[in-house]
Amino acid sequence: MMIDYSWVPWFGELVAKIAKNGEGYLVENAKAVRWTKDDVSLLRYGDENIDPLSFLYFLARDRGDEMLHSELKSVHEVFSIAAEYPKIVPFIPRPNGVNTLFHQGGKGRPDLIWRLFKQAAKESPQISISDFDDTLKIKNVKIKKLTQTLFMVNPNYFLPADDTNGVVPEFRKNVGNYDEYDTRMEAIRRIFPGCEPYEINTFLATQREKESLIAKGSCSFHVSSDVEGNGQDYWEKTEALPKDAKTFKENHVVYTGGALNDKDQPYTVKEPKRGDIVVVHFGRSEGRGIGVVEENGYNPDGWHADKSISVYWINKNRGRLDGQLGTQRFRRLVPNLGRYQACRNADAYKVSFDLIERLQSSREPSPQPGRESESEVEEMAQAEYDDHSPSLNTVLFGPPGTGKTWEAVSYAVAIIDRKDHAELSKSEERKSVKERFEKLKREEQIEFVTFHQNYAYEDFIEGIRPVLNENDLTYELRDGIFKQISQRAESDDPNRRYVLIIDEINRGNIAKIFGELITLVEPSKRLGEKDEATATLPYSQKSFGVPSNLYIVGTMNTADRSIALLDTALRRRFDFIEMMPEPSWVERDIEGVDGQKLLTNINVRIKAELDREHQIGHTYLIEVKTIEHLARAFQHSILPLLQEYFYDDWEKIQRVLNHNPFIRRDPAAPSDGDADRPMLELLPHDDEQWRQAESYQRIYASDQEEPNG
Repeated sequence: MMIDYSWVPWFGELVAKIAKNGEGYLVENAKAVRWTKDDVSLLRYGDENIDPLSFLYFLARDRGDEMLHSELKSVHEVFSIAAEYPKIVPFIPRPNGVNTLFHQGGKGRPDLIWRLFKQAAKESPQISISDFDDTLKIKNVKIKKLTQTLFMVNPNYFLPADDTNGVVPEFRKNVGNYDEYDTRMEAIRRIFPGCEPYEINTFLATQREKESLIAKGSCSFHVSSDVEGNGQDYWEKTEALPKDAKTFKENHVVYTGGALNDKDQPYTVKEPKRGDIVVVHFGRSEGRGIGVVEENGYNPDGWHADKSISVYWINKNRGRLDGQLGTQRFRRLVPNLGRYQACRNADAYKVSFDLIERLQSSREPSPQPGRESESEVEEMAQAEYDDHSPSLNTVLFGPPGTGKTWEAVSYAVAIIDRKDHAELSKSEERKSVKERFEKLKREEQIEFVTFHQNYAYEDFIEGIRPVLNENDLTYELRDGIFKQISQRAESDDPNRRYVLIIDEINRGNIAKIFGELITLVEPSKRLGEKDEATATLPYSQKSFGVPSNLYIVGTMNTADRSIALLDTALRRRFDFIEMMPEPSWVERDIEGVDGQKLLTNINVRIKAELDREHQIGHTYLIEVKTIEHLARAFQHSILPLLQEYFYDDWEKIQRVLNHNPFIRRDPAAPSDGDADRPMLELLPHDDEQWRQAESYQRIYASDQEEPNG
């Protein structure tokens, strides 16, 4: 099918009219719509409960394409929509028809819903965090339902936090409030530079289908936006182009020739197939964007502008390609292939090829006629497709207790075994992953080191060390762990992978530890790459380079240092993966205590009192099954961490715990002390309130009053 987004301006006009004309307008027109069924729950609870979010979500409910079209056409007429009626069934969420309203049987909060709707309907929404979070508190309104509806309100700004977008790990994590949703949205926008949310949503939805777009068999092509060969750039609308020019960016098409295929030979326009990758450039060094083919609509008899290759844009940012594109053979998507680096490592496009590789690794190739290997080059390329290609340099970062060190272990095993990390986590038990990790350590394919304030270049690379032999003190040159594993990888099979895990990478002085070698860890500077670089080591005076089969996985605790304060040289050369608390990993019923609500509410208050980087991770509670275990976790882990966070400010800690009984007034304090700043202390560990479910329930109870005791 050719890609069509005509539903976006249509919904945009509908929403704008409702926002402008208000409640009476919506009520009158909602009653005039020819609904396909007699039982219209939207109209059942009085005019005040015909709110805009309920109207849109009810309109989108799943009742078949024919009925949907019938109701949309009626809305088109009743609301006098001037925009073109959608050519295809709109790519909108399709709720199951149950709980489609945003109120509790007519007992909702229409003022709140109208307020949030008008905020979202603006061209540049300014969402009230409290209004968003308060709407989530309405019965039967969860993050999926709310964000799906806001997506219909403004598909240029919002993205549904649902299964469709779970293809991207950033949206697989639980989202419980606006702050978490906004953080996920920022991550998604970074993955799809320049793309609108409705474009992202449609692309990801097609990727979830049985015949998904991107699989391991995808090929890649590059093509010029100079469609006429006269020096004009047809990437986007400009004054230099004819008014009726069909440009790539706005029309989601590619319709040019003169490109090169895998063999650096001109390819026929019928060659690119669904799921193939198209890199658009202007000249040899100016990148324009990256698209994924949905349908090749070219006429096999020739190249015609009205017969286009329809593509989903996944990157619409301009970027430099290092002047190498004209000589590249994009045989496959592998970061270690030198001739591929001009696009793969271009700053503007690296994130897109990371995404492509991630999606390829999770899908088996779909058979495509005419795409069989016919030469040694193609056979080698197909074999290389089977490799999982993670980033060479990765840092896992987040608050304490979010499982960063364990994930580093899992990442290391996945890298060496050429498995997708997410799939490994699902399919393998923790014990078996740990056993595999220990075996790989014994075989010296994995090394583990922890940075600290005194860790130095001499520990990491090489240095002179004293050696005491009987009564004689001598000195010897000793290789550090990074040099050891680099040499091991360099001298071994280049297809064999090695991993160095650097725990607490932010606690070391990066400039002091890496020295001049920080440049050499860049993918393009690795041995065998197009910009291969080496350095002469100061002690041994030997030339040294970093091999391309050595992966570095670091962890950093954001409670120690914000990522914004991290060494700039390190930030430029590493991919950063955020790991935040996952309440869903905690038991919901710990002898009457909802562990998930407990952790969520503590972190909400920590963010309000401090920041999001000092939250408490789920691992502190992940093994807790009983009240006794819960008490120990609070006494020996959680409370000491809060004391550290707030520098023993018991009043703030008391607010974080919602004034539960764990913090009390000091009974030894003088009675005439400052009443506004009472002297507080921690409840003794042998007090029975540590082992009462009510004490923990009060942490997530609403409207909790400060205790008098």
